[in-house]
Amino acid sequence: MCLRYKAQHEVDTMKRFSLVILVTLSLLGCNTTNNNSCGYAFVGGEIVNPINDHLVLYDNIAPIDTLYLDDDNRFSFEIESLNPGLHSLVHGGEYQVILLEANDSLMLRLNTLDFDESLVFTGVGAKKNNYLINLSNTLESESQQVYKFSKSKPDVFLTSIDSLKNEKINRLESFKSKYESSSLFNLVANANINYSYATHKELYPFRYFGKNDLRNRSQLPENFYNFRKNVNYNDEMLKDFYPYYNFLFPHFNNLALDRYFEATKDTVFDKNAIEYHLNKLDLMDKLVQHKDIKNNLLKYATRNFLSYNNSDEDCDAMFQSFEAKSSNQEHLDYISGLYQTILKLRPGNTFPAIEVLDFKNQVHNMNAMFEGPTVVYFWSHAIKNHFKNSHLKAANLKKAFPDIKFVSININADKLTMWKRLLYQHNFSLDGEYRFRDAEAAKKILAIHYINKVMVVGQNNQIITSNANMFSNEFKGLLNEL
Repeated sequence: MCLRYKAQHEVDTMKRFSLVILVTLSLLGCNTTNNNSCGYAFVGGEIVNPINDHLVLYDNIAPIDTLYLDDDNRFSFEIESLNPGLHSLVHGGEYQVILLEANDSLMLRLNTLDFDESLVFTGVGAKKNNYLINLSNTLESESQQVYKFSKSKPDVFLTSIDSLKNEKINRLESFKSKYESSSLFNLVANANINYSYATHKELYPFRYFGKNDLRNRSQLPENFYNFRKNVNYNDEMLKDFYPYYNFLFPHFNNLALDRYFEATKDTVFDKNAIEYHLNKLDLMDKLVQHKDIKNNLLKYATRNFLSYNNSDEDCDAMFQSFEAKSSNQEHLDYISGLYQTILKLRPGNTFPAIEVLDFKNQVHNMNAMFEGPTVVYFWSHAIKNHFKNSHLKAANLKKAFPDIKFVSININADKLTMWKRLLYQHNFSLDGEYRFRDAEAAKKILAIHYINKVMVVGQNNQIITSNANMFSNEFKGLLNEL
């Protein structure tokens, strides 16, 4: 098995559709004078019910090669000059991360329709990858349990969360006593454990106190944030590691919160306040010296704000602050392009001309589909819970608002059979279901960077909003206005 991280939607950061940072890492060299030539490794396997005809293998955010499936849906690839570390195998929106070291020979088999239960790794290097994926799945499965703990008083929460963490550390020590492990494996495993539980502690005040009582964070035990003493904002070895960033975003959220209350004297937290988000960029710029880490934090914090916010004035301020702080020209070009795209999606503008395919594989222009008020929502194979929940939510809303049309668009299906099979599997009607003809181009034009994004279109193809959320309390009010 392999280490797997999917896009999440839990805080207003890059959680789960930031599916969007590749979870890769190149941490340690090998015992040669040339770290770019560290031996040989092999990766191969079989994908049952593939979403498309290929995978892409990444190392350190750079693609190594595209691996095409043969007629039996199998693939193989030899890495002759291995750079030891975490590598990503990407297929149809799923990011599978494997730890590769010299002389590893890994084989995988997975069924995309039942991913978590079907993924299996065998071969040299399988044990460490089995451990890492089991650790990842355990941490993910604990999310609901930890969320319940977050409703407990601070001292109870702290005891509960530390108990879970110690349990993982003990399991790791037990694994290391049975099997030979490398310093690279130890680093990855410990970082995953430590940063995962530190993330929960950073999220706790938002979950326990809520926006109305966040000033009461003074009630937290004195030792609650002790882990912050060990935070390294400039850790070169973790500069592309997902759990590291997954911690840093809520961490900076909390630091910016202190500044927000001090400056505004507000009693209730407004998560959309531009002062709060500008403070985040200022803190990232001040505390982080590592160029790549700083630029990544600035990029994703700015992207999330621009994607969610509907104020032209606030977006201008956020963009200008980012522009002044980022030193990565590629990021500057990306955010600038995103900003211009989002401006075109402001309320009152015409919905862009996007081509989609229906269940008969016939081409439609979306502009010709809007005969009245329409809700457009999106889903991905990679986030199956959202796929099911969004369709069930839309079905309920259709009953409550029969005069409003609902259009569902898959953002990553290359194969018609795979797309239809997933809908059939959950007994969802194909009526109103489409997929992008050119997914990558469409996602850029519509600025789709988080899967909960919903667009609402009114008369004459005019955009009512491009940043709605059908799961929010305000969404029914928006539909009532239509």
